[in-house]
Amino acid sequence: MAVTGNQLERTASRRGLRTDWARLTGHTVEVWLLGEHVMTGVVEQAADDDSVLWIAGSGAFTRRLFDKSTGYKVWV
Repeated sequence: MAVTGNQLERTASRRGLRTDWARLTGHTVEVWLLGEHVMTGVVEQAADDDSVLWIAGSGAFTRRLFDKSTGYKVWV
């Protein structure tokens, strides 16, 4: 079954825990690890296989990489 552009937009705009990291580029997300809030930021880039994502740097903070296999969770 093919996914249309509108279905993709609706999927990317749902709120809650996300596992489809590759679809989150440009979205503001919260990153959590072991129940602790790590940061909130805009996804600058994500791997096609959903394994990692980069949060854009802001102010004094530099760009950060998060690896799903380490246990990071992403909420939109």
